[in-house]
Amino acid sequence: MKPHHWSRRRWIPGKRLYGGLLLLALAAFALAFVNSYFALGNSLESGGAILLAGLIVVGVDYMMSRQLPGIDVEREVAGNLAVDKWASVALQLRHQFNRPVRVQVFDGVPAKAELQNLPLSLELLPGRTSQVSYNLRPLERGPLAIEAAYLQIPSPLGFWQVQYRSGTTSQVKVYPDFMAIAAYTILATDNHTSQIGIKRKPRRGTGLEFQQLREYRLGDSLRQLDWKATSRRQKLISREYQDERDQQIVLLVDSGRRMRAKDDELSHFDHSLNAMLLVSFIALRQGDSVSVMSFGEVSRWIPPQKGVERIKNLLNGMYDLQAGQCAPDYTAAAEKLALLQQKRSLVILVTNSRDEDVNELLLAVNLLKKRHLVMIANIREEILDQLEQRPVTNLDEAISYAGVQQYLSSRHDVQKKLTAAGVYTLDCTAKELAVRVANSYLEIKGAGVL
Repeated sequence: MKPHHWSRRRWIPGKRLYGGLLLLALAAFALAFVNSYFALGNSLESGGAILLAGLIVVGVDYMMSRQLPGIDVEREVAGNLAVDKWASVALQLRHQFNRPVRVQVFDGVPAKAELQNLPLSLELLPGRTSQVSYNLRPLERGPLAIEAAYLQIPSPLGFWQVQYRSGTTSQVKVYPDFMAIAAYTILATDNHTSQIGIKRKPRRGTGLEFQQLREYRLGDSLRQLDWKATSRRQKLISREYQDERDQQIVLLVDSGRRMRAKDDELSHFDHSLNAMLLVSFIALRQGDSVSVMSFGEVSRWIPPQKGVERIKNLLNGMYDLQAGQCAPDYTAAAEKLALLQQKRSLVILVTNSRDEDVNELLLAVNLLKKRHLVMIANIREEILDQLEQRPVTNLDEAISYAGVQQYLSSRHDVQKKLTAAGVYTLDCTAKELAVRVANSYLEIKGAGVL
């Protein structure tokens, strides 16, 4: 970001101005009293002279402050940030002061981000460029504009505080939590993805596509043995298989009003996008293609993408999606997807449905099942689990507990109906969503049913 010169100076009275004026007034009053008591002269003229002298000093300080050099602020911030994750922002302050000056810095961060170590107070030393930093945590996805910084420096005599803005606007994109992708990549390299809850069961000799030959390992079945290679190398050689590649995954994202619910600082919709992003990355690594369709408040279609490098296309296509106030139309979404996605796919629908939605969900599922395999991940409010586990000590708590049990029972009935219709179902909290969906995708791949 190129530095931009200071502009729009404002002067506000400093603490020293109020204190100085108060002292001048007291001195003038005291002098007037002494002169009047001892009849030493015109008390009004003496007091007025003191006040006039003080005002002249204040005025001179104001004029001197107008000659102060400006401070150029240059901001360094990543162009892409993850929602609800802390990131560092660095500020470089360039100046031409010939004396030490203490300055306060307020960066132009909007209210939809949380801050640490701001405002900043630092001393600028002659001939040096100062660098400071603070931490920023975006609370909403989408574009984030960090406006020019606000600076406040004292006048030479300290009677005024000079305020102005310096720097330019930084345009930042706030994405779903791609930090989870980095964690998965690191752990997958060493086969340690179970540390984040994603478990991959080994499938030796029962996969759908041949991958490679390797030496026999204890536990390999006899069907895995390659007798020609064994004879040629004079040691047991096994065939190793991998899950079928080039399959289609469709992520169906509900952006209706229920997805605005929050269990923590993120909405259910944000959690669903984080889960979709992680599953997309895993699927692209598996060699599958991924497409995304949103329905509800916003209708958006991202055509099939293949290759890990295409995760950027999915990120840019989803990062500014927001849940709205309208109700989701599952049937209309299924009809639209049937036209957009002709090839058999695994359709993963993430939603927050109620028992009154079951008939419409079944209609949508039956439409999708004609060509696709369907999985529905239904987000459950975390407060339900908390209320279910809370001890019952009085009548009000008993009534609340009974209501929660009735509601959970109706959700369970919905899950049973969907399962009976041939749908893979998940019922989980928003925090569990990413890992549960990822594990279910890997299980379906491992089963070879797609």
